[in-house]
Amino acid sequence: MTMRRVLIGIVLATILTSGDAAATDAQDKQAVQQIYAKYLQSVNTADLALAEQIWSHAADLLVVTPFGRFQGWNSVRDDIYINFLQKGFSERRLEGTNVAVRVSGNTAWLVYDWTFTAKTADGQPVSSKGWESHVYLHTRQGWRIVSLHYSVLPPPPPR
Repeated sequence: MTMRRVLIGIVLATILTSGDAAATDAQDKQAVQQIYAKYLQSVNTADLALAEQIWSHAADLLVVTPFGRFQGWNSVRDDIYINFLQKGFSERRLEGTNVAVRVSGNTAWLVYDWTFTAKTADGQPVSSKGWESHVYLHTRQGWRIVSLHYSVLPPPPPR
């Protein structure tokens, strides 16, 4: 085999492999976006069965919110989904905009701007806005949320 044929083979293999990597990256981004869509749905419906499908069940799962830090699936399930979402609100609507997803191997992160409108258990309307970041890990079960952090907008400065 001539050196020219070897070089052509290497170049073709590189091109084909990079195309596969780009396709895989696009598929992973789409899969993460699907988990994100299920996350929004799980919050809006306070659906534990759906939440179980998207969250990591590892002990090092970590969620940081303005109302506390929660570690592990049991805490996320009990403190966020049951005590906060189910018991705290009769209606919930979480919407996201300005979504950005990045994938690097078996890790992905997603950031977005959110608006939350709801009615408390006693019928009072509430509304808040902020930013949220998710970290995802690709597991045997697919992509799962392993960390979440959200911040609310700061109050306006005094006049």
